[in-house]
Amino acid sequence: MSVCIKEAIVSDVSQIVDFLSAMQSELNEFDFDRQIFEQSISRSFDENVNWFLFVDENGQEFGTCHLQCVHSYWRLGRRYYLGAFYITPSHRGRGYFKQINTQLKEWVIAHGGIQIYCHIHKDNEKSLGTFESIEMNRVEYNLCVNHWE
Repeated sequence: MSVCIKEAIVSDVSQIVDFLSAMQSELNEFDFDRQIFEQSISRSFDENVNWFLFVDENGQEFGTCHLQCVHSYWRLGRRYYLGAFYITPSHRGRGYFKQINTQLKEWVIAHGGIQIYCHIHKDNEKSLGTFESIEMNRVEYNLCVNHWE
């Protein structure tokens, strides 16, 4: 049982958007306009965002995420924000999550990184537990948002 991450390129945008569409179908959290997503993700390749596809032992792609380098004013090492993490339901519960995150950490270290962080809603215990299983720690941090609509 082996999985690898593949650094995506612009020609992979359609596959990435397919995964994000599936994520939206599960979460029903955001408006999904395929054309807008394709344009946004295509532009993100020039904006310090690295997209990845997850590939199983049979060569099948089964998920995606991105890492974005974020400037740190108080450290020399780079911090990376992890977002859009999605694994298809058919590939969940197989132990791939830990392998993926080990490889993402190795990628970050190879690119001068010292930290990976992400946002998970405080009520999403399943995701919080999953990320804690790879030794990501909850931190006392309050996110302040000015939200309208």
